[in-house]
Amino acid sequence: MIVELSKGRQITIPAEIREQLHLTIGSKLEITRRKDEIILKPLGEGLEQLFAEAKHIKPKHALSPEAMDKLNEGMFR
Repeated sequence: MIVELSKGRQITIPAEIREQLHLTIGSKLEITRRKDEIILKPLGEGLEQLFAEAKHIKPKHALSPEAMDKLNEGMFR
């Protein structure tokens, strides 16, 4: 199937594919690049629900996001 990149650099996923994959407005997709291919993978309702629930969980620490980033950077260097 061929789709065209719009003026706003967007593509439309054909209705047949959206229906088969149960994609609706707001559905989350993972986008990756493999050599000269662009791959879109639906994350699924379970993961979307997990993200929604995670927004309401308070951390058990007092670290700011910046402090957490610094700690993570130190661990992976």
